[in-house]
Amino acid sequence: MFTDFFQTPDPLGITEILIEKHHPFPQVTDRELESMLDSPRLLLFDVRQPEEYEVSHIRNSVLLPPDTTEAQFLQRYEEHIAGTLLVFYCSVGQRSSEMLGRLDDLCRKHGAVSCSNLKGGIFRWYNNGRPVVDTNSTTDRIHEFNAVWGMMLRKR
Repeated sequence: MFTDFFQTPDPLGITEILIEKHHPFPQVTDRELESMLDSPRLLLFDVRQPEEYEVSHIRNSVLLPPDTTEAQFLQRYEEHIAGTLLVFYCSVGQRSSEMLGRLDDLCRKHGAVSCSNLKGGIFRWYNNGRPVVDTNSTTDRIHEFNAVWGMMLRKR
C-alpha cells in the first residue's frame, strides 16, 4: 500500500492512488478512453462546474455538475443509459468518483454495460498530451480548480 505511494514521483500520481483507495470503482486510463471516444456506446460525463467545463473539456463529453441528483440524472439520461459504457471524469478523479458512487447501482439497473472513472481525470489526460476543447476548438487551457490542484498540471 505505502510502497505505491512513495514510488510515485508526481503529486497527481499520489492523488490517483488515494482516490482509488477510497473509491474502489473501475478506472480507465487516458489511453483506454482515447480509444473509446468515437464509440457510439460511450457516454462521457464531465463532473465539474460549468465554468471549468467552459474553459476546456474532453471532446464529446457532457457536463454533469457535481450537485446533480440521481433524479435529475435519470430525467436527463435514462433513455441513453442502456447498452452504454459510462465514463465519469473531473479534474483529478475525486468528484467523479463521488458521482460514480451515487450513480453506479442506478446506471447498472438501467442497463449500463459498465461505469468507470477516468484515472487522474482531465489533469492526467492533459498531462499526457491528449487534446482538450472549449466551445470553439482545441485549446491548451485547463481550469486549475484551485492553486493546490493547479500544481498537478504540466503547463504546455
